[in-house]
Amino acid sequence: MYRNNFLVQGFRFLVKGSYATFFLLFLSFLLTFTSCDDPSFVGLEVQPPGDRFVVNSYRDEMINTSVWEMDSVPALNHSVSLLGVMDDPLFGRLYASFLTQIRIWNPIDFGSDRVADSLILYLFYSRTYGGNYGPQEITVYEIKEDIDEQTSYYSNFDAEEIIYESDVLAAHTINPEEGDTLIAIPITSTRFQDKLLFAPDSATVSFAQFLEYFKGVYVKADPVDGDGSIFTVNLNHPDSKLSLYYRNDTPDTSFRYDFVINQGIPRVNLFKHDYSEAVFYDVLSQTGTDDSVYYVQGTAGVMGRLDFDFLQTWRDSMPVSINMARLYLPVDQTAIDEQYPLPNRIALLEKDDEGRLFGTIDLALGDQYFGGTYNSEQGYYEMNITNWVQAFVRGKRTDKSLYVSTRESGTTPNRVVFRNSKHSLGGARLEMIYTRH
Repeated sequence: MYRNNFLVQGFRFLVKGSYATFFLLFLSFLLTFTSCDDPSFVGLEVQPPGDRFVVNSYRDEMINTSVWEMDSVPALNHSVSLLGVMDDPLFGRLYASFLTQIRIWNPIDFGSDRVADSLILYLFYSRTYGGNYGPQEITVYEIKEDIDEQTSYYSNFDAEEIIYESDVLAAHTINPEEGDTLIAIPITSTRFQDKLLFAPDSATVSFAQFLEYFKGVYVKADPVDGDGSIFTVNLNHPDSKLSLYYRNDTPDTSFRYDFVINQGIPRVNLFKHDYSEAVFYDVLSQTGTDDSVYYVQGTAGVMGRLDFDFLQTWRDSMPVSINMARLYLPVDQTAIDEQYPLPNRIALLEKDDEGRLFGTIDLALGDQYFGGTYNSEQGYYEMNITNWVQAFVRGKRTDKSLYVSTRESGTTPNRVVFRNSKHSLGGARLEMIYTRH
């Protein structure tokens, strides 16, 4: 009953993709277009032996879903960093902090009889997530180990193990207002001011030497009051820097030296979630719940699990060729909040035999093929998972589950609430065009 509309959609999709594949399938459609649609997969095994290479369509909405906690995401050298604490009414509390190195851009000569006036860490931010500009406590520590770019850092890295706890560089309450773009954090540690102002010549002749002298900083956020926000900090922006204001033996003159933070400097994004107040806390990492929705959040937050139990029947009924398989994930429109925008793109992950998550083979074929963007008119995310379904029915995949995550989980906290099959408006569905051999 889906043939006329759904097969046309299939043709349109294939035209956008491989022309060779489209031509072969088009011949198959011409030869078999008058074949019957399958109202369900049960009818496959009773087809007459003479019906060979018959193209049919199939649709299934009984995809079981659940919400699972994500362990971590790769955290090294992202394009932006996140800073702040946010209390989300649905997802609980998120902490976002970061590590970064700081460099010199030329050899330093502060002159004689130098005296520090102030030292300020400036952080340029391009957006906020959460929409609440309540005060937050920003604490800055000096780190005592290199950020090694040959190391695989993850967002749950414990920065407390590599800081000088006895000397806090700064503990400053920020309270930006709407329209602001710069966070200024005064560094109050006189020990650290002197460390920079009186650095030996051997430490200031090059960045490599300076890095041996000063490894970098840990910038950490803690809540003070209110719901908070997450700031998207651009450390590559020229306004992000550590500025030392000082005087020397030059009469009536003050100077400023900017220690820079730019694209060539390693940094690590760090996230921590507290789900104790989340609406899904009681069903987190459980299957078989009565919830009619499931939840997905960036910053290594929660992910949705989709269980395709019915695909085992297809594996048992080979040979079948999956010509097209598209997955539709409808969004719960009642949970959309302009303060918490939806993810720009979502990804599908699967687990290997050791339980590690990795991207599906379809995602690796590119955005135009895979999709994963939000269709605001239809209210769903749409993805092509043809290769994954074909690999599963052929026995090349053993796990019948896929995990829904955000594509930019290392740099955005965006979240979404999806409907499932227990929702009154329906949930995830898989639509396929296949050839029965």
